[in-house]
Amino acid sequence: MSQESFVIDLRALARDGRLVQGEVPVTRLGRLAGSVLEPSGTVVFSFQGERDDEGKLHVDLQIQGDLVLQCQRCLEAMVWSCNVQNRLLLLRSGEELPENELENDAVDALEVEPLTDLLALVEDEVLLALPLVPRHDDCEPPVKAGVDEETSPF
Repeated sequence: MSQESFVIDLRALARDGRLVQGEVPVTRLGRLAGSVLEPSGTVVFSFQGERDDEGKLHVDLQIQGDLVLQCQRCLEAMVWSCNVQNRLLLLRSGEELPENELENDAVDALEVEPLTDLLALVEDEVLLALPLVPRHDDCEPPVKAGVDEETSPF
């Protein structure tokens, strides 16, 4: 699939049970590129459509990629593996969320227009998944070079 054709009708994809997959360079996702330390690598995604027994339209979204973030403890680069799996219930614009879905944490509702930009949706999902305070599992805070440690009175 060419990079220009990522605007599709998600409802039709779900109705027909189709699969769309692709990958996009991080540099092409402007907001995400501005949120990472190094906008390198690619993000791989897939959208699998489905109509359930009740006729509701769903899309199972999967996104994977390694992003370079800045560790907030040592301030060095760290690779964070993004792995998003989300089930979306597709609603028409202005359609109310069904009562029985309000309690269901396994499914997110998404109002969709006739045409949806998949790359914008992928970017939104990755931005929501980014850690609030990225940190290595094991690292030390930076130490000022050539400065004697001062004893704190506290």
